[in-house]
Amino acid sequence: MPFLQIGTRIPKNVRIYVNDYPNMTNPDLMSELGALALGSRLKRLSDALVQDVSRIYESVDTGFEPRWFPVFVYLYRQGPTSITGLARGLGVSHPGINKTANELIEAKLAAPYRDRNDKRKRVLALTSIGREKYQKLEPMWLAVRDAMQSAIDEGGGEFLQELAQLESSLNQRSFLERFRDRAQHRENRRQKTVS
Repeated sequence: MPFLQIGTRIPKNVRIYVNDYPNMTNPDLMSELGALALGSRLKRLSDALVQDVSRIYESVDTGFEPRWFPVFVYLYRQGPTSITGLARGLGVSHPGINKTANELIEAKLAAPYRDRNDKRKRVLALTSIGREKYQKLEPMWLAVRDAMQSAIDEGGGEFLQELAQLESSLNQRSFLERFRDRAQHRENRRQKTVS
């Protein structure tokens, strides 16, 4: 959302917040909840980062949405890829890839075509406009990466390694499996105490 100009009349049904996202330096309930609120904290962090990157894109009038980034970069680096291949390669849902693909097509940054070997498969490729856009955005992405790395370094510098380890651990054994085991363990202990 573009910044409001001074003197702009704001309709009564629009809420304006002094701060667009919570002050993450003060302890709060989600911090106190620890691992129980991990998903919520990661979502909050993601939302704050996406909001700031959106502002960066708006400030240089890129015509590019942050949510397009993973698919866009994957297509640039890997070349034409099926929707299923994108979903698998990025580890996200097929419907999510379809939505992003349709947005990239509408923005003329990507084009769909049918796989030569399997006409049922939709393959996505960057257009020449998309490849040019990548070249224009790459210097900004390098600056975004450097700014993000500086924040990570201030936090101790291990965040990305620890995140990768957590992802690997959950790939080996899902959170749902772990939850079921723990719930069963608690139930067994409770039954032993009762009897």
